[in-house]
Amino acid sequence: MKKAQSINFTQALKRLEEIVEKLESPNLDLEEGLTLLEEGVKLHKLCREKLTQANAKISTILKESKGGESQDG
Repeated sequence: MKKAQSINFTQALKRLEEIVEKLESPNLDLEEGLTLLEEGVKLHKLCREKLTQANAKISTILKESKGGESQDG
C-alpha cells in the first residue's frame, strides 16, 4: 500500500475494491488473506477520515454561504 498521506480517496476506494475481490477468492491462503485484511482496514480508516474531512468542509462552506445571505438580505 502507498503511504497513507499520499493516496487519495479514489485510489483508496479502488484498492479496497481490489482487496474485497481477492478476499472473496476461494483460492486465497490464510497469510495473504490476513495481509489483505490488514491493508483493507487501514484503507477503510483512511477513507472514513477523508469523508469526515470533506463533510466538515461542506458544512463550513454551507454555513458561510448562509451567513453571507443573511447579511445581504
